[in-house]
Amino acid sequence: MSADTGEEFKKLLLQTIDDSFKEIFGETATHIIYFYLESNCSLRREDIPDRLEDFMEGLHKFFSKASVTVEHAVLTKLYSSLGLKFERREGQGFVDYVDELKNVYQVVKKSAEEQMVPKTARKSTHGR
Repeated sequence: MSADTGEEFKKLLLQTIDDSFKEIFGETATHIIYFYLESNCSLRREDIPDRLEDFMEGLHKFFSKASVTVEHAVLTKLYSSLGLKFERREGQGFVDYVDELKNVYQVVKKSAEEQMVPKTARKSTHGR
């Protein structure tokens, strides 16, 4: 994944987490969750995309069994933002799904960029 695409995906992931938390819990509780993660897990909000395992551990500590519902809400919104439907699969966790979506995001971005290149700038595949 290019550095730009990687940063774009991180921003999308953070925005999706923010939106999901605010939608479920409201603004104040969202700040409390982030404060908890920073205070108890040494995990700042902006570091979440690079420390997904720590994020999941922090959510499990904070929400206990209800963390699965929060994860589902975030993943549903993240998949939807890419035009996909989230479906839970046996043996996969939050980090697995996010890693999968990083790859999908890269393919979608690359395809979109290729569509923007004028035909005259593309290489001929017919050897002309």
